[in-house]
Amino acid sequence: MCGRYANFLTEQELIDAFAIATIADDARLLPPNWNLGPMQEGLVIRQGPDGRVAEAAKWGLVPTWAKDPGVGVRAFNARVETVLEKPTFKNSFLKRRCIVPANGYYEWQKAGTEKTPQYIHTADGSPLAFAALVGVWRPAETEPWLISFSIVTTASRGEMEEIHDRQPAILDAENLEVWLDPQSHPDDLFAAVAAPTPELAWHAVDNAVGNVRNNGAELIEPA
Repeated sequence: MCGRYANFLTEQELIDAFAIATIADDARLLPPNWNLGPMQEGLVIRQGPDGRVAEAAKWGLVPTWAKDPGVGVRAFNARVETVLEKPTFKNSFLKRRCIVPANGYYEWQKAGTEKTPQYIHTADGSPLAFAALVGVWRPAETEPWLISFSIVTTASRGEMEEIHDRQPAILDAENLEVWLDPQSHPDDLFAAVAAPTPELAWHAVDNAVGNVRNNGAELIEPA
C-alpha cells in the first residue's frame, strides 16, 4: 500500500522533471509537504489538450456516481490486480489517469511486534512518478467539481518485499508517457505498471512521521 508520501519539489523541479506545460493556481498554493496523508490535498499531473497540467486534488478517489465524498476515505489506493473489477476505479483507469509526483514515500516495516517507518526514495535522488487515477465528483450541477485521486499499488519487488508486500506503481519516463496517453490500451497500461522501476533506496526514520500533524524536513532524516 501507500499511505504517506512526501512532495517538496519546487515548481521548477516539477517542470524540469515532468515537462509540465501549465500549473493551475490551486497547485501553486500547495505548500511543500513532508508527510502527506489520505484526505489531504496533493499535486497531480494530467495530460491536457495543450500539454501536461499540474493541479491540486484530494487524496482519496470519489467516483462520479458516489452519493457523498466520504467514500474517498477507503479509496486512497487502487490495487492494479483488481482495478478493472472495482466500480470505484474502473472508469478512472480507462479514462482519467494521472501521475503523482513525489520525493519519496513512507512504509512501516514489521519486525515481530515492532513497526519501523522507512523513507523510500530513488537511489539517485530523482523525483518519483506514481501511477494514479483521477476521480471527479460534485453534489449538484451548480456546484464546483471535487478532483480526487488514488495511487495505484502493485506487489512489491525484490528487496522491497522485506519492507512490505505492496508498493506504489512507479513509472519511468517512457511508461509515464504511456500512462498519461488517453489512447493507451489497457494491456499497455498494465505493461507500464509491470515494467522495471527506478532503483530505490531507503532508511529508517523517526516515528513522528506516524502523525500527519508533524510536517518538516526532519521527518526524512535517518533515525
